[in-house]
Amino acid sequence: MSSVEKMIDQYILAWNQTGLESYSLEFEKCWGSNALYSDQYSEHTGVQGIADFADQSLKFAPDRKFSVLEIPECHHTYGRYAWKVETGGKTNVGYDYFEFNAEFKITKLISFFTLPDDYPIEKLG
Repeated sequence: MSSVEKMIDQYILAWNQTGLESYSLEFEKCWGSNALYSDQYSEHTGVQGIADFADQSLKFAPDRKFSVLEIPECHHTYGRYAWKVETGGKTNVGYDYFEFNAEFKITKLISFFTLPDDYPIEKLG
């Protein structure tokens, strides 16, 4: 990676994959080996952790499509951006705070969003 915008674009591209192998390959390009993902529902560490999480969550939203809503703002090695996901004819918006290293790989990402009432939260993990 050569910029924060490319790193976040790659992260979103990774979420739009299907299948564990594709998730792993695409997250590897932008995700640090010990990076932490955290939201109000779960936490996951490393490339395999985020790939497993993405693969598992796809079961509940198989037609989802993520995109960047607001380009990243950053200083030093910290940043934030807004995203949206469209699935089942509905749109949801979220905000991510992230930290990254000199290779433009995410080392920590904290996500803020609200799930629909009918989403099976207990099955995430």
